[in-house]
Amino acid sequence: MKIEGKEADYLKGANEPLAGSILISNSRYLNNPRFRDIYAQMGLKRNGHDLPAAYLVPEIGNAIAEEMDFERLMTLLDEEKASNAEFAEWLDARFVSDWNKIDLSHCKDGTVGAAVRGFIQESGLDIDFMFRGEPRNDFEYLNKRRVQNHDIEHIVTGLDPSPVGEESLIVANTVACFNYFSSPELAGMLSFQPMFLSSTSLMRMNCHYPAVVPAMLEGTARGYALGMKQKKPLFMIRWEDWIDVSIEDVRKEFGFEDGPPAGHWAWTWEAAYG
Repeated sequence: MKIEGKEADYLKGANEPLAGSILISNSRYLNNPRFRDIYAQMGLKRNGHDLPAAYLVPEIGNAIAEEMDFERLMTLLDEEKASNAEFAEWLDARFVSDWNKIDLSHCKDGTVGAAVRGFIQESGLDIDFMFRGEPRNDFEYLNKRRVQNHDIEHIVTGLDPSPVGEESLIVANTVACFNYFSSPELAGMLSFQPMFLSSTSLMRMNCHYPAVVPAMLEGTARGYALGMKQKKPLFMIRWEDWIDVSIEDVRKEFGFEDGPPAGHWAWTWEAAYG
């Protein structure tokens, strides 16, 4: 529906933007052609079976890296460590693992370990699929653990890896980050890429797959509720220590009851594609 004439004038006000020979803005992201292009692509494209869903993630990461103030980020991490002993201890421990080398054969059905074992065997995917090298600083370590925990978070929370479950898990993690860290700026920087994916995913659904939008909003609500119950970001949980614990008990311990019944969003695998 077009908005013109006096109605448009009312919304625009009396001021006019500066005119120039190139696009100019006070947003570093809008000024970056790579960033605005990949953001538009992710928000407006269709989901196809011709390419993996994560096909453009490297381009997204590169665009974000161009505009991320890493010096400021490291300063904020240092400040958080100085005031948050739990976070400092977690970072300094530098604990990492290799799920491909952990013996899960003894884990009983229904436990975290059995679920991880089944995921590895059935999907053929690698839990440690990125950031395999030795982390050189706190941010690299944080990202390494975030990747190592990602697929396990889908399992233990019940927020499955469907298009809606991905949205829901992003929201849960983002809420947990903003509640945990003393600096909203730090929480925002650590949540930047996930929120990029979340915001463009919702727009993409509304453009091409409107039947999925109510489920996306449900996923957002479930993720928010789950995230609000967390005492720390999910990436700080050492799931390697929980392999012999039942998923039911894990969900009670961490307040993961907000996930939907198994298979609840399975229909979105097809409904959000094509």
